[in-house]
Amino acid sequence: MQARQPLSAALFALVLAACCAACAVPVASTLDDSEANRVVVALGRASVDATKEPDPTAEGRWRVNVPRDDVPRALSVMRDDALPRTLPAGVLDSVGKSLVPSEAAEHAELLAGIAGDLERTLEGIDGVLSARVHLNVPQANPSRESPPVRGSASVLLEHRGSTPPLSADSVQRLVAGGVATLLPTDVAVVLVSRPTPAQPLGESPLGHVGPIAVARSSLRQLQASLVALVALVALLAATTLVLHARLSRARAALAQARTTPAEP
Repeated sequence: MQARQPLSAALFALVLAACCAACAVPVASTLDDSEANRVVVALGRASVDATKEPDPTAEGRWRVNVPRDDVPRALSVMRDDALPRTLPAGVLDSVGKSLVPSEAAEHAELLAGIAGDLERTLEGIDGVLSARVHLNVPQANPSRESPPVRGSASVLLEHRGSTPPLSADSVQRLVAGGVATLLPTDVAVVLVSRPTPAQPLGESPLGHVGPIAVARSSLRQLQASLVALVALVALLAATTLVLHARLSRARAALAQARTTPAEP
């Protein structure tokens, strides 16, 4: 029994040290499911092994974890891709917030909600980093019989790469279709290109676990496999030592029984 305690302590220390080497650190938290998936995909493209899990600090929210050694690279990738995104308020979030609502306040809240819905739609397109929609639509006066005054809109769209994921004409039609009295020609679109970040010189896409080199996205799997292998080998070694000790005691007891003269 005394021989088992040092072996168990050594095995526990070995497994704990191996697990610490593979521990993960959260780089984003309190995300909804779609935004957490967006962060995981962006980090995976940069060869950063990222996983999402339920956020223990916020019910119904998620957080994204990466290996401790990849935290600086993960934060750099998230900064370049403008992640995580702040979810704009939609119509249902904006309307009805005023304690004493007026027609002007309700109209402004409605425009803010429509702009937020349009921003969500644009940011949901692959390749769009961020979108800002500004609406200038005069409030209709029901007491007048004159035709409604057309307004205007402006859109600032940031995208990755030199080619935008959708044309300015498509953005104009999308915004004009979501706002009454607007025509596509009333929408001004500004497209801002953000280059794909180049890999820093001297930085290898491979990670190293001792003498073994693997892709960075496979580091955690390799570390977990090595932890399991080390634990299995240590368990087998401990079991072998225990069996050997029992066998030695059994042989000693048998030899002692043979050499002890029988009582008359």
